[in-house]
Amino acid sequence: MPVATRHQQTPLELAPPTAGETTSAILAYLTLQGFAVWRQNNSGIYDPKTGRYRFNPQGRRGVPDIIGFRKRDGVFIGVEVKAGRDQLRPEQKQFLDELKAAGGLAFVARSFAQFQQSFEGREM
Repeated sequence: MPVATRHQQTPLELAPPTAGETTSAILAYLTLQGFAVWRQNNSGIYDPKTGRYRFNPQGRRGVPDIIGFRKRDGVFIGVEVKAGRDQLRPEQKQFLDELKAAGGLAFVARSFAQFQQSFEGREM
């Protein structure tokens, strides 16, 4: 049986992580770092009468995908996860700005590696 030569090998192609994969990795990481965190469901409520999703009137627009608190001191954390060409919406930026102004920890994560670098760079 012939041995494959270098030019015959198919390069390994890894797709960029999905928002869900990045979210799961960040949740696990923050839990190990002493945070109580969860995935905040911000999707609309399905209205069978109209066949469409509508905004939850008890919700708040712009709440990050991951929210929680640091167990040792109760500091609030919010992480907005973005994948691909997804951009931060104005209400998401406003929420993160308000969170920072109140003394909370606010992040925008495009990948787990980028989040981890940003998190560890703050030396908390």
